[in-house]
Amino acid sequence: YNEYKSYLRNVVKQNSPLCDNAASISKQIASYLSLIGCSFTFFFMMFHKKYKSFTNRLILALLLPSFIVPCTCLNRNFYNQDDNKTSDDQHLLNKTLCIASAFIFNFGIVSQRLIILCVSIYLLLLVTSAPRFRYLELSFHVFIWSTALMDSLIPLYSEKYDYAGDWCWIKEFKFQMGCYYGPMLTFLVVEICIYAIIIKKIREEFVGADRIDPDRYAWYKKYIKPIYYYPLVNIVLAIPTTGFRMYDNFRGHHPGDKIYCTLLTLHATIFPLWGLVYSLMFLLDVDTRRLLLPSILCRDIYNASIGIVSSSRLNSRTHVF
Repeated sequence: YNEYKSYLRNVVKQNSPLCDNAASISKQIASYLSLIGCSFTFFFMMFHKKYKSFTNRLILALLLPSFIVPCTCLNRNFYNQDDNKTSDDQHLLNKTLCIASAFIFNFGIVSQRLIILCVSIYLLLLVTSAPRFRYLELSFHVFIWSTALMDSLIPLYSEKYDYAGDWCWIKEFKFQMGCYYGPMLTFLVVEICIYAIIIKKIREEFVGADRIDPDRYAWYKKYIKPIYYYPLVNIVLAIPTTGFRMYDNFRGHHPGDKIYCTLLTLHATIFPLWGLVYSLMFLLDVDTRRLLLPSILCRDIYNASIGIVSSSRLNSRTHVF
């Protein structure tokens, strides 16, 4: 905490533009909020055993990269890599930590986008056919984590991770295009197309239909509704962050550029905030809100504590006999 407070004090005292200071502080605050939201949602799902549903397991998988990305945003470099007073061993340690942070960061943002892509594919399969959940879940996880790992290993093997201002990432633009911008924009376009088809199918079945099948609507509420808005929210959040990255690379930073300052502030605030947004979407679900009522929450905590005490007593008696 003291280190972070000292960093904020130094940021304000520096002669950098005001929007850079605001963006740095916004990114730190958004990262902490996202970590709190992801942690609360994770423990809530474990406590109520929400992970038994395939739909909720997709949300749980989405929380993992949403937790990783803010951690790397909080991993500030409280040193100057060009400081001649720093020893060679400290330089080597800082360089190693920088590369590790860049690798984890890239793995987190790529896997996050891939999970949203899989959620979109899952929704498309639900509205067009009856998927086999067992093999589908395994296929999703193999695709997500192996693709994100390979995408992050390419810059690591090519030694392209390096310092990028006050953080660490890929240092060459062609590798940024090949390992981030290109795949992310492709996934984004595919998600928009898939989501358009999903909206069309759902409107045809539940909005424009003369009669709605009750069983079909109950199935919709159970499988589709809990994650229906996740791809849409992700697409909306990706627009300002992608816009800033493309504007920064093609136009560059010019003093007094109001467009750059606006996009930078939006990017710094929204980029680490995805975990908090996903957590709020999960907690705003009707069934989840019911479990968060004080009376029900106290009852569940009391029942869980009684169960733990009873289990410990039973184990102690078994041990004695």
